[in-house]
Amino acid sequence: MPKPSVPATVPHNMAAILRNFRSFRGIMAPRALLLAGSILLVTPLLAGCKLIDQRTFNPQASRPPKPYVPPAPPAPKPKPPFLQIEGGTPEAEYGPTVDKAVKAALARKENVLFIVQLLVPLQSDPAAQAKAMTEATQADLEPVAHRINTAGAQPIQIEMHAVADGSVTHPVVRVDVR
Repeated sequence: MPKPSVPATVPHNMAAILRNFRSFRGIMAPRALLLAGSILLVTPLLAGCKLIDQRTFNPQASRPPKPYVPPAPPAPKPKPPFLQIEGGTPEAEYGPTVDKAVKAALARKENVLFIVQLLVPLQSDPAAQAKAMTEATQADLEPVAHRINTAGAQPIQIEMHAVADGSVTHPVVRVDVR
């Protein structure tokens, strides 16, 4: 049987190893030991390798898509009230404006409803809140409602509310129409 040729670039001691692997004589003990030793040496090296797959190039591959949920649109700006009167304003200042607005609203719709709302700042305790709401109702809410009545609206067309509101710093009377 002819001996296989060894390339000239392989060193002489490697030639013997290569010849052993290229022989057609069957498995010999040194060859089996060499093969087992090389497997034992290469296995830990392969354990540290990361296999190339589709996530190597695209980390999101094969994952279910997460739909884009756009943020909620901004809330529309609140509708300004029909009339707004700051608490403590003298009736001589707001009276003519209220008369004119009430007559215009009644001319447009005969059975219009005037919603008169008093916003009172929040107080430290419930007793102080009740006292502040009572005082503001007597000083601000009732005079505005009375002025709306004298301007031509029937008492049944006037709806009054007093509300504690943390967004105001002093009492405010708002009049809306429906």
